[in-house]
Amino acid sequence: MYVNTNIPAFNAQRQLYANNLSLDKSLERLSSGLRINSGADDASGLAMAEKMKAQGVGLTSAIQNTQDGTSLFKIADGALDQVGRILSRLEELVVRANNRTLTDSDRITLQDEIGQLVDQISVISNNTEYNTLKLLDGNLDIKKSLTVSPGIPGSMKVLNTPGTVKTASNLILSITGRATPAVASAGAYAFGGQIGIQNSININGVDIQVAASDTLNTVLSKINQANSKTNVIAIQVPNGANWTVGLVSGVIDQDAQNVARGFNSAGSFSTPNASAVGYTLVGTAATVNIGGDTGIWSSLGFVPSGGASIPSTYSRTGTNVVGVLGGIQMQGSANTLSMEDAGSPMYGIKIGTSIFNEAYGGTVFTGQNAGTTMSAATYYITSTSDVATISTNDNKKIGLQLGANYNQSIAYSLQSVAPDVIGVGASSKLSSLKQVNVITLEDANISLKVIQKSITDVTTIRAAIGATLNRLDYTEKTLRIQRENMTFAESRIRDADMALEMTYYTRNQILSQTATAMLAQANQRPQNVLQLLK
Repeated sequence: MYVNTNIPAFNAQRQLYANNLSLDKSLERLSSGLRINSGADDASGLAMAEKMKAQGVGLTSAIQNTQDGTSLFKIADGALDQVGRILSRLEELVVRANNRTLTDSDRITLQDEIGQLVDQISVISNNTEYNTLKLLDGNLDIKKSLTVSPGIPGSMKVLNTPGTVKTASNLILSITGRATPAVASAGAYAFGGQIGIQNSININGVDIQVAASDTLNTVLSKINQANSKTNVIAIQVPNGANWTVGLVSGVIDQDAQNVARGFNSAGSFSTPNASAVGYTLVGTAATVNIGGDTGIWSSLGFVPSGGASIPSTYSRTGTNVVGVLGGIQMQGSANTLSMEDAGSPMYGIKIGTSIFNEAYGGTVFTGQNAGTTMSAATYYITSTSDVATISTNDNKKIGLQLGANYNQSIAYSLQSVAPDVIGVGASSKLSSLKQVNVITLEDANISLKVIQKSITDVTTIRAAIGATLNRLDYTEKTLRIQRENMTFAESRIRDADMALEMTYYTRNQILSQTATAMLAQANQRPQNVLQLLK
């Protein structure tokens, strides 16, 4: 037995200290509800839990961002709904104006309302805002510029800049092959008298009936009457006292005369030429295939050549435009070039060629002023070797941060619905909705095309907004699920299991009490030495 050193007391004291530490830890966890209250509790667990906590906070902000984006696009959609209603009213007025029963004063009255409605569209475009951010004035669209040189100014334009287009400066577009229509030129002069054969001829699968008494002009007229089905225009060009007949893929449209007049005033045509009968249809989808009675075709000058039949001799297909942008080959379709190489900063951009006054301007001529060859009767505004310089800037797009991490964002653009922007491309005379008028019957008829194109433009924008709203709706739902699961994962690491901690607390409390009692007992043991001294 020892008096100076009480080993059992030291042992009991150590156990009591450890039990009190465990009891303190249990009290801390039970009072805070957390398993990890400091880095010492679980260093790696704390690091994971803190990252997950930050992710959860970030996801909450991302949900708010999504809701803000949804609100923005709903405001834009609501404004566009009103623009659509106005355009419907404009179409109603213009259809009314195309009636020949109206007097000049009636047209002026209609034009007054049309002008007011067009001005209201301008107001909607300029004043639609979200948090003072203007939505429909083009401020949030991708900025682009295109300059043609060498070539006719305005003969090319940017048709579409999707969200994939990035900022790029002064990329060079070189036209190496222009789009052409399908052209079948008769190999002989047309017969001047009556055809003398009653039968049918066939163009692109469409039968056209010919009477024996029909003359050259009558047959050509019948061919052109079927233009809406065949997409082929029949023309004739003079060669002295004779005529050469040609078939050109195209659409008959008197609006094409504006191209002829426009270039004539600019000095591009050597003779006054208002004989444009329509626009060419170009590209590999444009075809001319003939069949039917070979005698009738021979009377029109379509004779066999080289032992081949008439159908195979005159089967023709157009060609697509060919161009290179920034050293990368573009994909040509008819007169439109598309960048389909994802390596280009202008990936997705579409560029139109052969443009006149913002609309397509490839024309078909006929009659005395059409020239003496079939190539002269088809006019192309864009030429091989034309060059354009293009720049884009996407810094003004709407950026939505839809995630908690770097680069988890989406950028959207909103196009302008200003009257001088929508309706572009419908007519070579009236370049946009801003120019529609019904003062003359001709302009009223053309205005109808422009308004219908404007309706298409607005509905296209609304469709894109609708798709965006659906995406944002799913994005918000996904973020909420992610936040829920992230919070659950953090809880599994950081939070305390209260039932388990209560079990530990009860055990530690009992052990603390028993250690205290045993320490008291150990402290009493040296007093037993006094019994030996009696």
